[in-house]
Amino acid sequence: MAAFTVYPGKAGMARAEAELDGMKREKIGELEELGACKGVMDAIGMLEAAERIRKVASELADLVVASLIIALHLDNAFRRAAMAAGRARIREKGYTGKINDHGWQMTTILLRGGLRLTLWTPYLRPSRKGWRGRPRRYRGKAGSGDFPILTALGIQDGVTPDARSEIARQIVQCASYEEARDQLRRDGMEVDISVLVRVAVSTGEEALRQRDDALEAALEGPLPERSALEGRRVRVSVDGGRVRTRKPKVGRRKGKKKGRQPFDTPWREPRLITIDVLDDEGHADPRWRVIYETTLGDADRTFTLLTGLLRLLGVHLAEVVEFVSDGAEWIWRRVEKLVHDVGIEPERTRLVLDYYHACEHIDEAISACSNLKGDAASKLYRELSRKLEEDGGAAEVIKRLRRLARGRRARAMKEQIAYFNAHIHHMEYARLRSEKLPIGSGVVESAIRRVINLRFKSSATFWKDQHVEPLVHLRAILKSGRWDAFIRAFLSQCYHLSASPEGCTLVEAVPDRLAA
Repeated sequence: MAAFTVYPGKAGMARAEAELDGMKREKIGELEELGACKGVMDAIGMLEAAERIRKVASELADLVVASLIIALHLDNAFRRAAMAAGRARIREKGYTGKINDHGWQMTTILLRGGLRLTLWTPYLRPSRKGWRGRPRRYRGKAGSGDFPILTALGIQDGVTPDARSEIARQIVQCASYEEARDQLRRDGMEVDISVLVRVAVSTGEEALRQRDDALEAALEGPLPERSALEGRRVRVSVDGGRVRTRKPKVGRRKGKKKGRQPFDTPWREPRLITIDVLDDEGHADPRWRVIYETTLGDADRTFTLLTGLLRLLGVHLAEVVEFVSDGAEWIWRRVEKLVHDVGIEPERTRLVLDYYHACEHIDEAISACSNLKGDAASKLYRELSRKLEEDGGAAEVIKRLRRLARGRRARAMKEQIAYFNAHIHHMEYARLRSEKLPIGSGVVESAIRRVINLRFKSSATFWKDQHVEPLVHLRAILKSGRWDAFIRAFLSQCYHLSASPEGCTLVEAVPDRLAA
């Protein structure tokens, strides 16, 4: 059972309902027969029976969903409400003219179990009377019209909400498009890769729009008076990854041998933000899920996004906000403005240079000393790295390095000394240890690997610019463990995070086993 067609009109839908009822009875009977243990004599038989039961159950689920869609089309009250909402959506796009009801038009929907349901459904479209030429002004990627009943049910891009969720999840979770297609095929959904990518990218683009709208409102509106982060210890980190993109060479002809368009492969830098809650010992609190947010924008865009996100979540109400990062200049030039714009009191802010990056600069400084080799260099490195963790240790390290900055090595060492001078107030590691706060940025380094590198930085993989940001955004949500909450918020046309302590989009996520 790969396809089912519903003929137009009430008579056609009534006939479809009767056919679906008969097919459901057949599937139920098949399940009962499979459950009678006939022919299961060994492990292989058990495996095959379980696979067949799961396949039939999935087909039955699709038939039930198809019946529900048809029943809603026949519900007069639901249909009238959906038509009114469809007209309102077209008006929101800026169209002020007449909206024509084009009656029931044919379309095909893909269901989660792989069933393709072809049916006739109401279609609205702005009137083109008086227009000249192609109606470009109001036409977008999805066309200028609207299928109001399908839109009301969250059925867009030709897929049901649960099919959309699974397609997008597999595309960003699997190591390749081919692997995602094969995984969906095992679950009964036979779909071309082009369709899978289109649905996933469309989902990511809409999710980015919802996010940007929410964060823009947070930037312009007042700070929340209540927050799930109130009284918590919060850690914020920012870092960048690398993704190789694919840009066709303009004006170049396709190759004669393979007929392919030549292209360049420039690197892009997706920026990743992590926000997590710390327990009293300075470790990531297991009762809270980390927040990942991404952008392909520049440094200013990244910090605008971070400012809006922190304002939205009400981070100004936290007990302590620790900002940990490496020594990237584009980050530290913007941190103080960020703290001011978010409304965090300076005494509750900790700006921290990642301890391990600081140690790397100690190692680079020592490596510039040609008279320090082997055990002597290792001994000095251990001594200075330990000194860095002591009270006033950064100043002492600078003093020791200045003594070594002589002769040919002076220039190279002075660069490292300047680095330490620039970050001396970010290296109060003894104080952080006493407050039981972390001194490393491992959370964002790990996130870069999990969110970006393992999926988007594969060897000989080149991404289209328009695909990278939506898909990276979706993978960040998936890897933060918020996929189900995201899908529900997505279908409600809102951002999946909020400051509300009661909302379904809580930052907090306490598993039952930990709540006790």
